[in-house]
Amino acid sequence: MLKKISFAAFFLSFCMANASQISNGIAVIIENEPITVNEVRKAAAQLQTNEANALNLLIRDRLETAQIKNLKIEASDYELNQRLQKIASESGMSASDLRSAVLSKGGDYSQFKDDVAKSIKQEKLYQSIFAEAKINISENAARAYFEQNRDLFAHFTDVSVTRYVAPSMQLLEAARHSSPMNANHSVHMDVLNLKSEQIPPQLRTIFQQTPDGTFTQIFQTPEGFEMFYVASKKGQTMPEFDEVRDEAMNALYKLEQDRVIGEYFNKLRAKANVKYLR
Repeated sequence: MLKKISFAAFFLSFCMANASQISNGIAVIIENEPITVNEVRKAAAQLQTNEANALNLLIRDRLETAQIKNLKIEASDYELNQRLQKIASESGMSASDLRSAVLSKGGDYSQFKDDVAKSIKQEKLYQSIFAEAKINISENAARAYFEQNRDLFAHFTDVSVTRYVAPSMQLLEAARHSSPMNANHSVHMDVLNLKSEQIPPQLRTIFQQTPDGTFTQIFQTPEGFEMFYVASKKGQTMPEFDEVRDEAMNALYKLEQDRVIGEYFNKLRAKANVKYLR
């Protein structure tokens, strides 16, 4: 849940008007940390969003980093090793196998560990924010949300997708702009025909929200990077509340999380030292 927090959009339009003039330069400096135009463009490509939203997410990332530092939040060696073992176990590997897998895909294992440590620190930050907010979702509130938003819980019965796995984001970005079945030999592809009930709820929601004939965003996994091409979805089923009770409660909880986090970082941003460069 914490990993998938929808990191809300804001931006000043003049930055985008001048982006072409500073394509190799710095777009924003926040708390003395620069955000380059190249970073913005790469984030926009990975997340399949526009550069304004991508810059917003990068500003949020810098604010997170600054707040983690201010609050002296750390990830101990023990916590890091435990998390690495968990990642390896979930992938059916030992810790040493995980390291070999990252290296075999052309990855930097030290950077991989740094990224895992960062995710632990982020989780601690969000846990402290949510604990202070005391979010509480009742079943009655979830039922009311379901009744008011039934269409959000309708989903397909069958889906045909192609899963792409690659050692780098760049390879998947290239595959995204080529024929769905004509990718670089370094990109592994699996054509899958799945029943709705076979798919984890979060991934099913992503498929549901992805138009047929298009790609999902790119995700980082222990195997490297992956994305899906959603060829077609068939059928539709409208579940009753009892069938999606947990999904409805999670959806409402997620909305409350987004509200709390949005307010928290809006306050931080209002007080932060932010410089927009032309």
